[in-house]
Amino acid sequence: MKIRIISASGESTLLFDSAVVRKRMREVSATVRTRAGDLKEKAKEDAGEFGRKAKARGEDLAGKAKERAEELKEKAKARAEEMKNRAKTRMADFSAGRAAEQPGEGEEASGESEEASGESAETPGEDGEEESSGEEDAEARAYTCDNSILLRAARALEGAFDQVREDVAAVRERDPAAKSDLEVLVLYSGVHAVLAYRLAHALHERGLELTARAVSQGAKFFTGIEIHPGAKIGKQLFIDHGTGVVIGETAVIGDRCTIYQGATLGGTGKESGKRHPTVGNDVMIGSGAKVLGPVRIGDHTKIAAGAVVLKDIPPHCTAVGIPARVVKQNDERVEDLDQIHIPDPVEKEFAQLRREIGELKKTVCGRETET
Repeated sequence: MKIRIISASGESTLLFDSAVVRKRMREVSATVRTRAGDLKEKAKEDAGEFGRKAKARGEDLAGKAKERAEELKEKAKARAEEMKNRAKTRMADFSAGRAAEQPGEGEEASGESEEASGESAETPGEDGEEESSGEEDAEARAYTCDNSILLRAARALEGAFDQVREDVAAVRERDPAAKSDLEVLVLYSGVHAVLAYRLAHALHERGLELTARAVSQGAKFFTGIEIHPGAKIGKQLFIDHGTGVVIGETAVIGDRCTIYQGATLGGTGKESGKRHPTVGNDVMIGSGAKVLGPVRIGDHTKIAAGAVVLKDIPPHCTAVGIPARVVKQNDERVEDLDQIHIPDPVEKEFAQLRREIGELKKTVCGRETET
């Protein structure tokens, strides 16, 4: 559409041309799309660069921490060895001095007056030597004690770093959504809960029970996962998502176990002493599963989602239902099933009953036909 203005003299002036407007709009739209694509690519590049820098920074910090721990360890060892040698040297000097004094004391037996005068002359020297040697021994013991503390601290720090690496590696191995170690360490609440538990458990073992409980309750507030400091947990525990997971005081969990959200390792409220479950190695406990009382879960066993376990479960089995029932496959280890694709023993019982009812119906109909 075109709009023209015609003057009194008959001259025509173009005021509006829809074709030109549409062309201009297409040009603007193309420019906007190009700019949006450029911005998107730039954002992807920036995000990738930031991720690479963060990963490099994390690896750098981890390497520096490890180097520092090794340096402290070596210094502590060297200092302890030096103090040990100094203590041995001083003890040898002290023993040699004592041995040198024995002949002088034997020669003084010639007369009572000379013996008395010799004893009076030697006593101050012996006391002074004993006092000085005692101070040297105390100093050597103090140095050895200080270096022993430093050595134990360095070993504990190295062990803590190794444990963190194992926990992060367990998540990377079992969670396909985990893209990097930094992501697991910073963003996974299950890892945060396990790390807080290990600190709380160390405090609990040293008698600082109130401080340990404060640490565990703080972790519960931030992660939604409650692990009592008195529980005993092995290596490479993976708590996936984790909200609502509860692990009681006397619970024992083996190595390489996996626990999903909403699972409970609790007591029945009646027992005292050992009142929580004992879980073996390589066990999977599904979402919402409840394992109650001092029961034992064998190695390589799977507890299905929503199951309620009230009795012991043997190794290499799958337990499903309420109360949980064991499903075996020729008394051999079951296949590597997930939380959904598991046998249903209740459905199997119903299928068996349906088959028996069908056979009875055929038998009854056959007899009626014969009569």
